[in-house]
Amino acid sequence: MSRKNSRWCGVRALGVAAVLAVAGTAQAKLGEEDLARLGKTGTELTPIGAIRAGNADGSIPEWTGGITTPPAGYTPGQAWVDPYADDKPLFTITADNYQQYQDKLLPGQVAMFKQYPETFRMHVYPSRRSVGYPDWIYEATRRQAATAEVCPEFYQGGHVCLVNTQPGGGIPFPIPKDAMEAGFNHLLAYRGQTVNVHSNGALVDSLGNRVDVIMHQRMLYPWWLDTAQVPDNEWFKRDGGSLLCDSWQILQPPRSSGLVFGGCNYAQLVDFQVYLYVPGQRRVRKAPEIGFHDSPSFGSDGQRTVASRWMWWVGGMEPRHDLKLVQPREKFVPYNTYALNQDDVSFDDIFGKKHINQDLIRYELHRVWTIDATLQDGQRHLYKRHVGYFDEDSWIGLAFEAYDAKDRLWRVGEQYNMNYYNWQVFSHYGDSQIDLLNGRYTTFPYWYNQSGKVTGFGTPSFAPLNETDTDVSIFTPQGLRKFGRR
Repeated sequence: MSRKNSRWCGVRALGVAAVLAVAGTAQAKLGEEDLARLGKTGTELTPIGAIRAGNADGSIPEWTGGITTPPAGYTPGQAWVDPYADDKPLFTITADNYQQYQDKLLPGQVAMFKQYPETFRMHVYPSRRSVGYPDWIYEATRRQAATAEVCPEFYQGGHVCLVNTQPGGGIPFPIPKDAMEAGFNHLLAYRGQTVNVHSNGALVDSLGNRVDVIMHQRMLYPWWLDTAQVPDNEWFKRDGGSLLCDSWQILQPPRSSGLVFGGCNYAQLVDFQVYLYVPGQRRVRKAPEIGFHDSPSFGSDGQRTVASRWMWWVGGMEPRHDLKLVQPREKFVPYNTYALNQDDVSFDDIFGKKHINQDLIRYELHRVWTIDATLQDGQRHLYKRHVGYFDEDSWIGLAFEAYDAKDRLWRVGEQYNMNYYNWQVFSHYGDSQIDLLNGRYTTFPYWYNQSGKVTGFGTPSFAPLNETDTDVSIFTPQGLRKFGRR
């Protein structure tokens, strides 16, 4: 078998209590032969493991490095200029013609055509492989991939953790052998070292009425820091080192204003260690429900779960689903969605009565990894089956589907990503999750430019740690107390 074919013919179907539990060992780190397949130029795979070549008919181009500098016309502090503004749609998929494209559509998209035939459509544009990172990201990935492993305890008994990791970040498994490795790639994908934004987690009911939940969100990614950069506090260094830290502070609606949480997860303790300040109680308490499996996502009115954050999320120490990794397939997915962030686009322009305004969404053909999670016997979870889709060029989430206990397609979602080229970060600008059974839909706290206008905060920051003014103590229980005010 050739090395190219062997990449996709590893372990495609992995139950955490099945195939590899017998082996009882950590997955093997990459050897020199596989590492030699990764590179910025002249190699089979890109530096983070995507297929460099385009597809057979040229509708997916070769990866040539992505966007690494801002295009002409971009001004820092303003909306991100669309580098592909001159592109015209190749075609539009509607409820009348979707069947001729069905092999390139996701089940959730097909369900949307059936449920909203008058308003749901997909404008398909030329595919642009815009993901481009600084060289240090690629160097860190090569260094990390040579040593990092999913811990033996995962294959022996389903305990989620990482071992033998290196400081300074990197995609840990650029040539993943199973779904858990791919899941860690997604969890740890490069979204910057810090995030400081104002955002909106809009809630839209079945009649089209909307509530805007405006938040101040701060994030820190210790995974992407060198040892000397990690804050000098044991909170960030315990349990194998913190991977990511997160804090949301609700600004509106008024009844929830002042509610704020902060916490981190860790290489050997991946369920969030998080504390919550409740204004009415005027105290900080531990909040294990935040970040845990199918708990309601913070500020979502119970309409989305932690499991669907970023389209797929590691929500606890022991997974409740058997995980299957599906090799990349060509699908139409939201990509380079710059139209959503423009200065003349308002919340009212984005949020339709039934779903996001599809005329603002750009779809492209890309190769997509899939993690298909099926609930284990004896386990409880709102989602009997949860399918997540991930971009081969970035490991960022693109879409998901969730099925209920009766095997009905229940919730579907898409994530709208773009290259924040001044930071060299490819990440989300918005998303949408639709409940097909009750007709409601929600968005995660994104929509940064619009939210920043409402509050006066301005555009988002994805700055390196040494360039941010974020007080990282908000991620600790001690530091959170000083942020609690009403």
